[in-house]
Amino acid sequence: MAYGKALAALADPTRRRVFERLHAGPRAVADIARGMPVSRPAVSQHLKALKEAGLVADRPDGTRRIYFIDPQGLGALRKWLDQFWDEALIAFQAEAAATITIAPVRKSIRVRASQGHAFEVFTSGLGRWWPRDKGIGKMPMKAAVLETKLGGRWYELAEDGTQTNVGKVIVWEPPRRFVMTWDINSQWKPDANVSSEVEVRFIPDGTDATRVELEHRKFEQMGAEGGNKMRKDVDGGWPGMLERFKTEAEPK
Repeated sequence: MAYGKALAALADPTRRRVFERLHAGPRAVADIARGMPVSRPAVSQHLKALKEAGLVADRPDGTRRIYFIDPQGLGALRKWLDQFWDEALIAFQAEAAATITIAPVRKSIRVRASQGHAFEVFTSGLGRWWPRDKGIGKMPMKAAVLETKLGGRWYELAEDGTQTNVGKVIVWEPPRRFVMTWDINSQWKPDANVSSEVEVRFIPDGTDATRVELEHRKFEQMGAEGGNKMRKDVDGGWPGMLERFKTEAEPK
């Protein structure tokens, strides 16, 4: 293992200083040894060890030898170290996502409709009130569709017949509530890797009336910047959507 020899060679602090002096470019032994706390022959021995480890190469220059860092040997060491750096970045991202907290968006509206009717209009009747100009697909939207079952999709049906997923039902408890993923990133593009979550509850509120409570949460899945942007966007968007739903659900 080339990186093993390189690590062993660099374990000696004096040898590391010799190696670091080549960072600025090729140098002769006398130049490297100048100012070092060891003799010139000792520096030569350190250079020999670095060369055997594949970190240093040399070339003749008259009666002298010029030493320089060997990119090939250094590349092998860097490749070995990079795998730990990649793993560290993944762990850091996971830890950052776990420690970021972004408050949920909570909205509610009272609808003059029974619990069952309100639930039906919000779910299977989604296409009757969800605006067609609020799509995330590449083509103009023909209708919004929610498949009314556990695991069902919320998707957009485009005018050309293509479908774009918005989310998936992960809790289905008619007529009380449902929960779905919101598979949209902060740029309003489909992205199931940064899903937030939407829960809608339907609570009887007097005779033939229902209080509909919506909670949009888990924005931290997008990171601090993306999550806060999405939260701001939906905080301003859900009230208008709920009003459209109310208009459709209430008797004309």
